[in-house]
This record gives sequence, C-alpha cells and structure tokens, in this order.
Amino acid sequence: MTSVLRHPLLGAIRGTIVKEKLYRCYSLPYASLPRRFARSQLLKELPNHKTSTTYDAAAVGPSSIQLPDAAHSDAENNQLPTDDIEKQDQNEDCLRLTLTRPLDVEPGRKLPVVVFIHGGAFFLGSGERQWLDPTTFCLYALDNNKPLIFVSVNYRLGLLGFLHSPETPDILPANNALHDQLRAFDWIKQNIAGFGGDPDNITALGQSAGGESLSLHNLSGLKDAMYKRSITLSGTLVTMPAKTPSQYQSTFLSCAEKMDIKVKDRSSNAIAEEMLTISIDKIRAANFVGAPCTSSEVLPYVKPTMQLMRSRPPTQVDWLESQIVSTCTYDGSISYIMTRNNPERKDHAASFIKLTRDLLKNPNELLDIYGINDHDEEDEALRKICLFESDIGFVSATISQAMGMKQTATTKAYLQIFDLGNPFKGPLPQEQYASHTWDIVALLGAYEDRLSEQYVEVIRDWRSKVLDYVTDGTAVCDDFKQEAQNGLLVNKDGVRAVAADEMPGAERRARLWSLAEAEKGEEGLDFLWEGVCRKWLDG
Repeated sequence: MTSVLRHPLLGAIRGTIVKEKLYRCYSLPYASLPRRFARSQLLKELPNHKTSTTYDAAAVGPSSIQLPDAAHSDAENNQLPTDDIEKQDQNEDCLRLTLTRPLDVEPGRKLPVVVFIHGGAFFLGSGERQWLDPTTFCLYALDNNKPLIFVSVNYRLGLLGFLHSPETPDILPANNALHDQLRAFDWIKQNIAGFGGDPDNITALGQSAGGESLSLHNLSGLKDAMYKRSITLSGTLVTMPAKTPSQYQSTFLSCAEKMDIKVKDRSSNAIAEEMLTISIDKIRAANFVGAPCTSSEVLPYVKPTMQLMRSRPPTQVDWLESQIVSTCTYDGSISYIMTRNNPERKDHAASFIKLTRDLLKNPNELLDIYGINDHDEEDEALRKICLFESDIGFVSATISQAMGMKQTATTKAYLQIFDLGNPFKGPLPQEQYASHTWDIVALLGAYEDRLSEQYVEVIRDWRSKVLDYVTDGTAVCDDFKQEAQNGLLVNKDGVRAVAADEMPGAERRARLWSLAEAEKGEEGLDFLWEGVCRKWLDG
C-alpha cells in the first residue's frame, strides 16, 4: 500500500506504508552529477517539481556500482543470514537516500533525525541492505513514545567515489564519496522539516567505513554544523588505510593500465578524459577498494594515526555536541572470514611468527599475549591473529579517538564496547564472538524475530539508551576520562556502565599497550597496527 506526502518544497511524494505505522520513501535524489568523477551538486528540487505529477518513491532505487554479487558476499563475510538477500539495481546515478518516518505526524512537529552512513570498506554496500532495515528500530521508537525520522544515505563507492589524480584535479578531485555524504547532509538540513523533522536535532550514525567517514567529518574543521551528535560503530580515522596524493597518482596510472587505457607518453589529463567514457563494466570489474586521500579538504593531515587522534588536532570541529565511539570486541571477524576463505593464505601461525620476529624487538611478548605458537591449527591461529587485529586496529583506535575528543570543552565523548556474540551460523561459533557489523544489525533489528529472548531483552535495553541519546542527547554513561577510560558495555549480562578494568580483554590490551610503548614510544600503537598487523593481513 502506498501513501502520498505533500512536501512544502519538494511537492507530492508517493511512498510506501510499512507495518501500518510507518511511511517510507525510497531513493530520493539529493545531488546530481554533471559527469562521471565530478563533484556532486546539491539538488534543490525533485526531477518533477515543476510538473503536476507525483514523484514515485515507493520502490527501492539503485546502489553505487559494485560487483553483482556484492550483497551476498557482504552478508557471508559478516556471518549474517543469506536466505533473504534481494538484488538491488546499480547505477552511477546513485546519490539517493531512503527516509522512514511515522505515518502520521502532526503539522509543525519537529522529530529527532538519525542519518545513517553505511559501511562496506568504501567499495561495496548500500543503505537498503536487508540487514540494515530500520523498520524494527523505528517501530520501537514509535511504540516507546520516542518517534523519529531515519534516513539512510547512499554515496559513490570504489573508483567512482575515490579515484584521484593530483595532476588533473578538475577531472578527478579527491574524496568524492565523502563530499557526496556532505551534500546529503546539506539536503537533509534543507528539507527535513517538510517531513516533520528537526534540522537542529540530527544524529549521524555510521558503521565501519561509515563510521570512519563520520570520524573524518568530525575532524575536518568544517565550519557548518552538519549534525548535532554522532555515533561511530567500528570505524575510526585508521580503519581503512588512507593514501597521499602522490600515492593516488600512482594508483590512478595503475588503474588506467588495468582498464586497458594507454598510459605511456600521455598526460594525466588525457588519461582521465578517456576514463570519463570507459565502460562501466570495466570500472565495476576493477573492484577498487576506496581510501580517503590525505592533505585534502576532508582530511587535512599528511597521515591519520592513533597518535593524531589522541592529540586532538586543532582543526577538530567545535559544533559537535557529543559523540559515541563504539567498537565490537571481535571486529577482526571480517578479516578472519575473508582470510579463511582465501585458498592462497595458509600457514597462518608460521607466517605471523616470522613477521613479528622480523619486525619487533620483543616478538615473544606479542606472541605470548595472544598465545600464538607454531603448533596452532590453522583456524585456531587465524582466530588469535584476528583477535590481535580487533584489539589494535579497532578497540585501541576507538579508545584513542575517545581520548582526543574528551580534551575539548565543547564535545563530550562516550566509549561503548559491544561484546554480544553473533548469534548466526557461520565459521565462528554462535554467540561467542561479537563480530563486525553485528552491532548495527542488532541495533536496527532486522532479524530480531530470530533471536533468543535473552538477546532481545539486552538489545532492547541498549536500543532504549541509544534512542534517549538521539532524541535529546541523554548520556549513555559517564563521559570518557583518560585516567579512568570508563564506558558502556553491551553483553549477555545486560547493558551497564563499567570501569576500564571491567572491560572485556582489558588486561590483555594493557599488556599490548605496554609492548607498543616499548617498541616505538608514542607511535607504538600505529606501528603495531600498520607495520605489523596490517602488513600480515595484506599477505
């Protein structure tokens, strides 16, 4: 069943009625593209604004260009159900958003707004993935007298979103995907009141690459307030590796060669011009993993590091009221599953031991912390190595981000640790590992009917705290203090505030941080993450 909403600026919009209580309009265009690789331009009206017809937003629109089976592999690599995966069209014209709100909203109502930026390592994903369906979240909010508007944003991915050449910036500017997100926030600020939302009460929610995106926006020094609060789940400045402009120039040339574009004796401008007309199938086949470009408007630093986060750089925005920085205790699950499925990767313990002995002054301490030895079976060794990844690349990075944010007088930071085990079948034992992406799935509630009563009770308690936060900024726990490092813990035992020494793996990570300092001083955490862990993950 459909319903027509009459927006004062955008005109009539036909959406879908969901569960008899919600109105949803899919694929509303928020920006246009003058050409491929161009900066997106804010749309001030829908395509049919000047006609009497109603804009049809009752069906799911396109995602960004990615591999055809990306949705299935995405679910599989995150140990999520694959039995209800629906195919979504793909198009370069993907700058759309999907909006869900209560069906009946009184005139003049100003509902809080949640804007969601999806993850997917900057090369796959969509706000319309089945496991990111916000219906349960929105119904729970409505039933608990905390009605809100939920907006999911799609943006350009892969080559289309990130390919850059500093020698031809007019054709290939840096960080298009991140600028797409900013245009989405511009559109929402401009139009959300017409849907019954409050443009001054927006909470940005991002997971994985979406969390990294918000971390970048929170650091970039943007003068205009895009949102009031942010929640970053398993995504910090260092989650995905950044590239310098010179590195992107090399990447640009290598990508051209892979797409059979002649490079020798040609200018970057000529090569880029040819990329504008190349088959979209070649761009899709490149399966390019996006990476933020440094020394740019969105990332005004030569290199993002944990040390940088802890120091609270001077360009940090001052309009952000507060943020929740969150991590899962086993975010390394994504690497565990992908490496496990890679037939070219083997001898995990031996290769990791050799690498640590080549790079570290005290390799035995790291091996002892995680119990890694050359007698480990392949799967056991891989799980231990990916626990190291979780501790160094996600938990340590998240705590580092909280350290930096807590130093500003205008922004409060709340640390959150998600330790509720993934309940779905897969290579990891059910309910034992709090895996990557399971936190956002639990929060939004796509599979709540498949969970145990215990899990549902915990998740709803957590969801209530998040709803209080996005509604009026109610603290989920005491704000983070470097000397105490307190935070909110979500696990089978419930949802509660904890001190540093009560957090899962606290003793293990204390040893890890001591090792990092002994190895490289203040740069030790970054060295263990980039110089050791990421090097092993890259093979």
